[in-house]
Formats: sequence, structure tokens, C-alpha cells
Amino acid sequence: MNEPPNSPRTIVLGGGFTGLLAAWHLQGLDHVVEVWEASSTVGGWAQTLPWPGPRGEPGWLERGPQGLRMSRGSAMARLVEELNVTLLAAHPRGPRWLGKGGRRQPSPASLSGWLRAPTLGFRDLLRLLAEPFIPAGTDPDESMYAFFARRLGDGFARELLPALVAGILAAPPERISLAAVPRLRHLEAEGGLLIGGLRAGPSSTRWPEDGVGELTRTLATRMECLHTSRPARTLEPLSGGRWRVRGEGCSAEADHVVLALPSTAAAELLKAAAPMAAGLLKAIPRLDLRVWHSRHPMVKGWERGFGLLIHPSEGRGLLGAVSLTADDPRGVPGLLQVRAYLGGAYQVDPALAAWPGVFRELRRWLPELPEPIQVREDPCPGAFPLLEPGHEGRVATLLEDLPPNLHWLGAERFGPGLPDLAEGIEAWAQEFSPAAR
Repeated sequence: MNEPPNSPRTIVLGGGFTGLLAAWHLQGLDHVVEVWEASSTVGGWAQTLPWPGPRGEPGWLERGPQGLRMSRGSAMARLVEELNVTLLAAHPRGPRWLGKGGRRQPSPASLSGWLRAPTLGFRDLLRLLAEPFIPAGTDPDESMYAFFARRLGDGFARELLPALVAGILAAPPERISLAAVPRLRHLEAEGGLLIGGLRAGPSSTRWPEDGVGELTRTLATRMECLHTSRPARTLEPLSGGRWRVRGEGCSAEADHVVLALPSTAAAELLKAAAPMAAGLLKAIPRLDLRVWHSRHPMVKGWERGFGLLIHPSEGRGLLGAVSLTADDPRGVPGLLQVRAYLGGAYQVDPALAAWPGVFRELRRWLPELPEPIQVREDPCPGAFPLLEPGHEGRVATLLEDLPPNLHWLGAERFGPGLPDLAEGIEAWAQEFSPAAR
């Protein structure tokens, strides 16, 4: 490999979406970059895995998100364009439901949906309409529950918010900091959820033609130097702010080291070089999810897919379910592909420990759902970081404790969504540009 003269050398530890995207940006700034991935495959949770159909037909499933939230001018939109990844056209979505009060009702996925929500009274509806006139908050440690209660009223926060948040972040809104969804604070700064949303422009959920994992696969092909099955064991500071990374039977020196690892793995590497940062990382809770994928005969009316979010007090640990559309190339033609997810910060009823119990609970909310033709479990230990109120202050302290030229990136810093990571890593990489120095 011909290295540009005087180019900084950087080792990125972690070959998930975070590490690969950080390396991609640094290569564009003329860094000589190595990526070390501990496992035999790259992608982390952003992987599209093969799951053949019942007769061996091609089929796939997603380990992580099923789609990408896209808006014009966003970092994710720029990344997709730069990688030349083809996105499938957005189509009208099928039914979306909220499970509450023992029955299924239309999900409040929009302002009009909120206004039709049967669990909200007349005063609650009036309070929703007052949202554009609510001033921005000043509490830096505000929880997600407090944010929505302030902006949309106690009725919304009590009746609807728990299911909406549990279905996305797998935890109660009282335990989640606004740092978990940076977009909310941005919208409030732009005038509120309604006005800020109008100013930000429309967004839609899209997915690459070959699945969300196409992003990480394409990034991996653009890497100048990528090592799999190479876990880092120690970090050693050298003179001049340089670092040595040691693995199993190998070592390398670099001007910069980027930790794009789960918080527990990053803490282990940092315990000698930055003990306070290591302690803060180790203290971030991580939530385990259990995901069940199943294929069923298609149900009339669900060809455009469906979404179900269940109020946590009633789901016995089942948080929700979502299906692919009938024409989604990841599915098997003629079959309905469903993903159900359980756990997170919520206790799962022992009766839902195996598929028969999970299916019975699904049928309680989706009585039309036929018996499955195929079933596959995908345990996701530590899939979600729980960013609790006060998290932003702890992150600021953590970053201050990092030695020079040692960088930490990930969902715990920028938020767990891939679009949030794309925004945060793009902004972080700009610090290395000549204009920033």
C-alpha cells in the first residue's frame, strides 16, 4: 500500500457500523487507517443475514434495524449517495397499531393519529394542539417522559408514550435521557415537534436493495486495511502522543486510536490509560433483547406490512412486532415475515421463554396471524445501551478524561439509531479536517 507522505496513521478498533464509518471518513481525510474487528465478520448489529425459505428459496433477515430513517440533506442521505447504495422506493405503509386496554387500536404515528387516539380525553387533545406554543426546556438532565409531558401533556406521556418508547428503545421513558434521541432536542430548538418537523422537511423509512447490512458490507469493501478475528488486548501510550495496540501475536503503532467498541470492551482497554473514563463506560447499562423471526401465510390487508407496539404494562415482556411488505426482496414471495421482540428493560413472563408462548401472546393481539411455517430465534445480548438521565454530563466527563489522540465513538455517545450515528460520526470527523485545525 502506497501511503501519502506525512499522513496520520489511525487504528480503528471495531468493525461494526460505527468503526467502519469512522474509518471511511478518516480515509477521506488522508489518514492511513487499519480496522481491527474481533469477530470473523464485520457489521455488528447492522447485518443482513441469509434465512432461506421453507423450500430453500432465497430469503434474509435483519439483525438490527429493518430500515433507515432518511431525510433530505441528512448525513445518512449523504452516506448512501457516496456509497452508491440503491434504496428501494418508499410505499404507503400498512396498518400500525397500539396494543392497550387488552385490544388493538390505531397507532398514534402522526398528529392526526394522536388526535384520534381513543385513550386520550378532550383535555388531552386540547393540550396536544398547544404544543407549538410550549417554550423550549432548560433542564439538561430531562428524561424523555418529562420532555413529552412538558410538550404534549401528561395524558400523552402516560397513555401513549410508554409503548412508543419501549418499541424503539426497549426501556421506560422515565429511565431514558433525551441523549438517546438527539433529533428531539433539535426539533425543539427549531420551534417544537410540529413546527420543527415542518422546518426539517419530510422524512421516510427506506432500506437498501440488499438489506440494511449492505451499508456495512459496502463500507468494508472500501477499507484500505481491514483485519477480522483480531481483538485488541492492550493499549500502550508512546512518546509524542502515539499509541501501541497489542492483539494476539501482533502489535501496531499509530498516531490515533479510535475505540468503536461496545462500552464494556472499550472500558477494559481504557482501564490503565484512562481509569475514570473506563469506570464511566463500564457503568452504562446495556439491555438484552430476544428477537423471534417467523414466516406465515400472507394475511389479506397486511400486504403493505404491519406494525404493533404494546403498552409495556400489558405485553408480559413482548414489546411489539413488525412485518415486511409482500414485495420486500428480503422476504419469501407469498409469505408474511414477522419480527417480534421482547425484553430490554422489561421482565419477560416465563410463559414467553419459548416460541409457543410468544406465539400465543402474539395471537392475543393479532388473532388473524396464522400458524408459522418457519421460526428462528435471534438472541441479542447487550443490543441496546440504556442512556439514563444525566448521561450527557457523564459523557462530557468521560471525553475530558481521554488522553490525547485516543477517541471513543458509538451509540452511547451519539444515540443508538444508525442515522444518529451517521450524524455524530460525520461531525466528529470534521474535527480532523484542515479547516478545523
